[in-house]
Amino acid sequence: GAKIHSGGATKKMTKKHKAEQKELYTQYYNDVYKIQESNAELEAYIATLGDNIKGVTEEQEMERLQRDYDEFKQPDIDGDDRISRAEFNMYVRDYLSNYPGMEPKDYPKFDDFDHDGDGYIGFQEYAQQMALAVQQAEKQQAAASF
Repeated sequence: GAKIHSGGATKKMTKKHKAEQKELYTQYYNDVYKIQESNAELEAYIATLGDNIKGVTEEQEMERLQRDYDEFKQPDIDGDDRISRAEFNMYVRDYLSNYPGMEPKDYPKFDDFDHDGDGYIGFQEYAQQMALAVQQAEKQQAAASF
């Protein structure tokens, strides 16, 4: 009788084991599915953040360009989107009179801006020269801090 009894117990244990195994596999697949869903949501969120950062960066760049353009337009008295030597010299004279601590040697010369030598400073030339001036100032500041 023990053989019959142990066979029944084995079947009962096998059935219980298979049920538990099925439950574990089901839980495992559900967990994997939830993780995949979560990963997809996170990827979408990261993509959205990336787009937001790009948008903010573009907005900041546009604001910087607008500030540079507004600054460029100050000496452009006749509004032709270019600065003549006369407009430049008048602007420098006015600027230096408003800031008596500055010397004319401290202010860039017209020829520093007029890269193509046509007698006018366009916005592109102005922006290039200002970027160059910023680079030089950063180099001087870095050298001074060492």
